[in-house]
Amino acid sequence: MANFVEFSGAAALNQNLSGKMADALRQGIAERGQATLIVSGGRTPLELFRHLSRQELDWSRVTITLADERWVTRDHGSSNEKMVRNSLLQGEVAKATFIALKNAATTAAEGEAQTEEALAALFLPADVTLLGMGDDGHIASLFPGSANLPQAMDLQSTRRCVAITPITAPLERMTLTLPVILDSRRIYLLLAGEAKREVYERAEKGTDQNDMPVRAVLNQQQTPVEVYWTA
Repeated sequence: MANFVEFSGAAALNQNLSGKMADALRQGIAERGQATLIVSGGRTPLELFRHLSRQELDWSRVTITLADERWVTRDHGSSNEKMVRNSLLQGEVAKATFIALKNAATTAAEGEAQTEEALAALFLPADVTLLGMGDDGHIASLFPGSANLPQAMDLQSTRRCVAITPITAPLERMTLTLPVILDSRRIYLLLAGEAKREVYERAEKGTDQNDMPVRAVLNQQQTPVEVYWTA
């Protein structure tokens, strides 16, 4: 089960978590000559990324990718890549290698093979995987009820990405598969607000991963998980 860490405010959380993430990346560089960071989009990690971008380490040895991406142009307001480039890939962090999930294909389904090829360069296990969680218990773009959810959640699969069309959210997506998400030395689940805490507590009490895919991360023993929460 995950370790739940509560903070009195976002500033303290972001300072603490950015330091832990940077330490993990430094350790990866020291031990293996490189480090891998998987991050999520949305509004919640925005300030965390700004804190992380000020951490001193050899960013040229870090590879960064997204846990998921909406199938929109890279200048679109809903693009996770745009948010990460504007908040994290600044200054020294711009020296990191970034692997985009979005490509020029018209649909995510048509772009799967090209994204899979790009992700072949991703060195696993990741040193840090940062996840968020939706109000329906989804992580990355593993949405409950999606047609391709079983393929994306299949722990025996060797695929690194799957195209997903949520039934509860707009826009086609590309998501990392559950095996890739779990192939990490540490996972941080970042949550903010009482509503997300209630969703998390509900997820903790059940076992149906198809109903709330976050349970696939919370109920596994492969990778240490820490939940960082602030009101």
